[in-house]
Amino acid sequence: MVAMEEQLDPIFELIIQRQVEKGYGNYTADEFLSRPLEHSPVQSILFLLALSISSVTGLIGNILVIGAVIVSRRLRTTGNMFIVNLAVADIIIVTIVEPFNILGVIDGPEFFVRNVWWCHTLSVVCVMSCSSSMMNLAAISVNRYIMINKNHYYNQIFTKNKTFLLCVLVWFLAFLIELPNLTGWGGHTFDLKTLGCSFDRLISLSYTIFLSVMALWLPLLVIMFCYLNIYFYVKKSRKQMEKQMKKQTKKEKKKTKRQRDNVNLARTFFIVFLTFLICWTPYDLTLFFDRGDRWPSWLYTVFLQIGHFNSSLNSILYGATNRNFRDGYKQFLQKVCCSCKFRVMVKISGDKKNSSTDSSSGYSTSSDNTHHKIFPASHYV
Repeated sequence: MVAMEEQLDPIFELIIQRQVEKGYGNYTADEFLSRPLEHSPVQSILFLLALSISSVTGLIGNILVIGAVIVSRRLRTTGNMFIVNLAVADIIIVTIVEPFNILGVIDGPEFFVRNVWWCHTLSVVCVMSCSSSMMNLAAISVNRYIMINKNHYYNQIFTKNKTFLLCVLVWFLAFLIELPNLTGWGGHTFDLKTLGCSFDRLISLSYTIFLSVMALWLPLLVIMFCYLNIYFYVKKSRKQMEKQMKKQTKKEKKKTKRQRDNVNLARTFFIVFLTFLICWTPYDLTLFFDRGDRWPSWLYTVFLQIGHFNSSLNSILYGATNRNFRDGYKQFLQKVCCSCKFRVMVKISGDKKNSSTDSSSGYSTSSDNTHHKIFPASHYV
């Protein structure tokens, strides 16, 4: 444990000062550095269990999403680059943010007191990843809106290069949202209630409002505009499409099927968005309604974990609501299994022949290593 006489970084001194101001009397560094598992064992164990499940399922699920988009011809579209971008943000949360949250539950703030730069780094990563998730959902909604409502513009706007630049732009905007924490408007801290490093929710109400508006409510308006317009457009055109179905040629029927697939995919993404909103709204509301930091720690723990658990849900929602993603998951798992099986066969053959060069004879991986562009120029999902 950090020695009592050792000088704490100002961000940790501020935490102790706030505890004293809230009426905790002579709140000391020893109390600050105490381990949650010791003074709140039940809550800590439940939190650890939730974090562990979220991390494992989130990592596996988002790898499945990226793998499905790569191997499935139906999913390998420019629009789904945003899906991959969202999956990357979710992977960062479940592999970096949540594991260090686990460390905070087990060891308290001591690791971060000794390694202040880690606390700042994790705070940057956390804010950027969560912000980029919502902005990716907004980008997906705009992509679906152009695809369905303004289809004649789609191939001009969402080329492979332009879409890649838009994905980069999402992360740049997420960094701009985090930047005030590095320049003095906001700040970073170890949150005693959520037991992890993030932005300081108490240091600046104006920054908290800025963060909430830019990372949640502004993208929300964009998303609602896009999906409402998609809904009204589809509702208006559905009857007309049904009347024309009998008179359509084979080529026209194929085009109509593509349009239906796009509508179904838009429905999937809308469900993903609603889930994100449900998961993050409770925590977002606590930022405004508990400015005195009086609400119990278990409430913060539950609300934040629900928000982070959203990173584990997207892959499940894709598979549950869209057949193309289910098929993509199967294709990716088959590729992985075939690859593992081939390596085992090569190893066995090599052991028998005692020669690495001869072990590869008789086996061909050409079918598993077909070269293709991951994201060809725009075509329909």
